[in-house]
Amino acid sequence: MEPIMCPFCGGTNLFQEDDYSLELDNEFWTIHHWECMDCAQSFDKIEVLPASNAFEEINESTIH
Repeated sequence: MEPIMCPFCGGTNLFQEDDYSLELDNEFWTIHHWECMDCAQSFDKIEVLPASNAFEEINESTIH
């Protein structure tokens, strides 16, 4: 899910940098990196899913 504005300045000119994912303590974390082109601040948005559900979703997307 894309952020609607920068948490620092409220700007909407956002650039998504590379994401990365990891599995930690039975959870699947995806960290989305964003940079505001208005104020040059960077921030992260983190999604946390149970590892079993994330694994099933990945398998379903590769099968279809």
